[in-house]
Amino acid sequence: MNIKHQETVSDVARKCAQFGFVASYDGNVSLRAEEGIYITATRTLKAHATPDDVCLISLDGKLLEGKRPASTESLMHLYLYQARPDVKGIVHTHPPATTAFAVARKALDLAVFPEVILDIGPVPLADYATPSTDEVPRSLAPFVQWANAILLANHGVVVLGGDVYEALYRTEKLEHAAKTLIYAQTLGGIVPLTKHEVDYLYETHKEFERRGMFADFQEKETCKCETEKLVCKTCDEKSDLDFIKQTAEKILKRL
Repeated sequence: MNIKHQETVSDVARKCAQFGFVASYDGNVSLRAEEGIYITATRTLKAHATPDDVCLISLDGKLLEGKRPASTESLMHLYLYQARPDVKGIVHTHPPATTAFAVARKALDLAVFPEVILDIGPVPLADYATPSTDEVPRSLAPFVQWANAILLANHGVVVLGGDVYEALYRTEKLEHAAKTLIYAQTLGGIVPLTKHEVDYLYETHKEFERRGMFADFQEKETCKCETEKLVCKTCDEKSDLDFIKQTAEKILKRL
């Protein structure tokens, strides 16, 4: 085995625990190399992962090297690598806010954050599948060709990357976005970008590939007027003018 690849996978596993994305033995991390797939072994305590907790398997799932068998979720990793030649690293975790969306059976597919739109794209929700079974790959099939991250209903999230660190930091970005959406909901609701705003975002950032379809866009353009204390001045003034106009019309009708 390549010790550098083992160290990389164990380092990402420790960071998953450090960032609060997993508890205890939860989750799994892998990377693709010429000689096969390096993946965390079963029963790996992520907070204390070492190179000895990483094994090497073939793309058909055969254990090539390692002190313990591969993670029981290796079927999911192998399916994703086989379907997506561009993917070189995968991180599967249970971040609390992101997983809350998976438990609520709500996709993270609103066009809200420019950074998430460009780097990750819409995050669909896969149907519930029993962990560690071939049901999981089947649940991912509708999204595998375009999604960079997929919510697993009542389970967690799997995130793909050009390397395993990209998959890790996409997971971090997604969890931050999920927390912010929950906060925004307590302030009265989430306001997504308009289709025009998203189109222009891609036009001005051509290095990013457009993936998947976002859910319904905001119907109207975001108000461009000056705001103060979360109250739109122009909209308030417009409302006052409408009220005056309606009142004047009623008075004129009585004359």
